[in-house]
Amino acid sequence: MTDIVLNKETLIANIRQQIINSYRLKYQRTLLEFENLDGSFLGDNVFETTFLLRDDQAPLIYEVSGPYDVISNEYATIGRIYESGQCVFECDIKAQIQQRTAAMVCLFFESLKHEPKKPLIIGAGKLAIEIIRYLNHVFPAIDGIDYHARNQRTDTFEASCNDLGVATNFQDIMNLEGYDTIIMVTNTSECLINNININSVKNGAVIASLCTTSQTGEITGEVYGRQDVNVLFDYDLTRTFTPDMRAADKVGYLQKVILLNDILNGEIPSNMVEKKNILRITGTPMQNIAVLDMMRAI
Repeated sequence: MTDIVLNKETLIANIRQQIINSYRLKYQRTLLEFENLDGSFLGDNVFETTFLLRDDQAPLIYEVSGPYDVISNEYATIGRIYESGQCVFECDIKAQIQQRTAAMVCLFFESLKHEPKKPLIIGAGKLAIEIIRYLNHVFPAIDGIDYHARNQRTDTFEASCNDLGVATNFQDIMNLEGYDTIIMVTNTSECLINNININSVKNGAVIASLCTTSQTGEITGEVYGRQDVNVLFDYDLTRTFTPDMRAADKVGYLQKVILLNDILNGEIPSNMVEKKNILRITGTPMQNIAVLDMMRAI
């Protein structure tokens, strides 16, 4: 079942509905981190449990776990659904996790009424390719994209983009100037956007940061606290989920955060064109429920 490609429009719509109805969900998410013998970061495991409340019925319980190690630089993702003490569905959803992440990026853009015209992708792995597929589907006017990565990826990233009719331009040195959309899809060991180069990002631009496997994050904490930056989260637990968010929150950089659920209920920031807008996306239970329900139906 790992090769199943979910319908893009249906997945985006299902995630949207789950977020709107998130008052019916009770969830907890834990990130367990492991060190190697020398004290360096070895890997982690995301463990998430969500109770879906149902009137006069036992709740449906959704469980997702995703162990990751830095040596292979790979992760697994297993999802389960329980009902009345029985496991009624279990599936490897690793491929679908990438699809639901790409769907979330597009849902965020649509909800903000932001249509990418000049996008930059930082990172060129499998998730970056999936995001291009979704952008191409939701925003078909995009005919070209710039990207920055450690190395030029002609045989993978560029080939996949060409198959979609999307031209690519490789940046060997990262330059943030002039883009209205910047999507960061890395597992970097150092921050890529800091309090200096953020000044080259034009006002009105949207920056999506997706990294959850880095100890530093992709953006330095002080950037989140700037007066010329709007900070938007996919959901409430993003504030404390990753080391970069916990550190930024501890020193007070995350005092003014807008949640996607609020945006879907009509609270779009009125000053988006005047500021730089950072979307911090770490993955939500609502996305996982949407994926598991669709996989179970299949």
